[in-house]
Amino acid sequence: MSVRIQLDDPHAFYTNLDFISGRIILSLTSDENVSAILVKLEGESRTVLMRPMGPQAQQQLYGRQNQRNGLAMENHKILYKVNQVFPSRDSGGMGGAYTLRAGQHEYPFRFKIPFNNGCSDPHSQQMGPGTGFAGFGLAGLQQLQYRHVKRTLPPSLTGFPGEAEIRYYIKVTVQRPSLFKENRRNAIGFKFLPIEPPRPPKTANEVYARRPYVFQAGLASYAKKSSMFKKKPAQLSDKAPKGEIDARLPSPAILTCNEPLPLRIIARRLNDSPEHVFLMSLQVHLSGSTEVRAQDVVRTETTSWVLMSLTGLAIPLGSPDDEIRKETTVDTSLWDRIPLPNTVAPSFHTCNLTRRYELEVRVGLGFGVPGEIQPQIVTLPLKFQVEIFSGIHPPAALLDAIASRPTIPVRPTVQTQPQAYDPAYPPQVGAPGAPDLDDAPPSYEDAMADEMSPADGPRREYSGVTDVNAPNMDEKGGAAPSYTKQGSSGGAGGASSAIV
Repeated sequence: MSVRIQLDDPHAFYTNLDFISGRIILSLTSDENVSAILVKLEGESRTVLMRPMGPQAQQQLYGRQNQRNGLAMENHKILYKVNQVFPSRDSGGMGGAYTLRAGQHEYPFRFKIPFNNGCSDPHSQQMGPGTGFAGFGLAGLQQLQYRHVKRTLPPSLTGFPGEAEIRYYIKVTVQRPSLFKENRRNAIGFKFLPIEPPRPPKTANEVYARRPYVFQAGLASYAKKSSMFKKKPAQLSDKAPKGEIDARLPSPAILTCNEPLPLRIIARRLNDSPEHVFLMSLQVHLSGSTEVRAQDVVRTETTSWVLMSLTGLAIPLGSPDDEIRKETTVDTSLWDRIPLPNTVAPSFHTCNLTRRYELEVRVGLGFGVPGEIQPQIVTLPLKFQVEIFSGIHPPAALLDAIASRPTIPVRPTVQTQPQAYDPAYPPQVGAPGAPDLDDAPPSYEDAMADEMSPADGPRREYSGVTDVNAPNMDEKGGAAPSYTKQGSSGGAGGASSAIV
């Protein structure tokens, strides 16, 4: 017996509201008894962290296995849907044995990907009648012990070996009635990139980072070999230029996956120095901070991307004859054809992982006269906290439904004294003393998904996962996370470091 999954029209990646369909192909060399064939649409957000070693950590009570290994682990079933393709539910057959003849059998399946993660909903974790306790498997019962938030499904993510990953699968299980014959399973992974939240209306407002600069007059220049044909250096004044540089982004500061930066760089002179100011270098770095959480342990991984690095420039910024405080805009052609790398995931927040971004623009300035720029270079770092959107726009019908949705009044917060409990046996979600769900509402409600068609429009490239069908962390033996160090490769394409 062999079983495999064949997808219809496989996409480079899928998004919310997409239909993912295909066929289960079961090949039998002889007649076989089968109880049922189940197809599952699953998404998992896994984190594994080493516990800090110390006297206080050793005195705390944890599960025996985790205490022995010194590991904190969480595995959130952020997406879990089950479809029984054999026998059909309409036939009413369940729990019996059916004999399938030798040959090839095909069973179609179809799922629609929802908006939000489902690990906070106990009903979405049910595996069906006759499985586990009250329809829950062991993994479903485990979800009740975690702290959850309800948000849009996060993107596929790897790059932190043994520490954190977000993966999506189609899985099939061929259940066999005999205790002496194990069930047959197969799985195929796929990439996921979420629909972006509703964007605010476009305005002329901008966010900016500003730095002043001041050059020092009278400093000696580089010593150069004398020559009888050398032109006599120009005499500089006693008043060196000073001014300020702005880097600006549209407000709010939102970048889009696989699109160039909507960046503006503006220079202003603040004195009447007769020397020119030149743009000598320009670097743009994107830094992503991934907060990894597992039970009571938190670790931050930092991944950086060099979006552009230009040196050896000598671009005049205005003229000494310009009025004081006159603005000079740097030519945007230096960066407006450079998109974000396809390894950059959109910003997201889920139960045990959060990704945030910071953009740094480093402007190098020099001064002098054309052809004789002084060796004195001033470098100005300009930083922004930015959000990154996927670039997959929600359907117009969805935006209209959100606009017509009545607003829900905010409930006043009530301060209550949390009840103490044994860390080895945390209370279930909803029980007294249990951690509450995050109260911030998701961007979209899953009730809207049933009536919405898939998103239409361009879809950018995305390589947030190195290999969708690679073994997950559990299948690799559950080894301790291999924490990355400064300057090492990680985070799907950038240099990585970590803060505990």
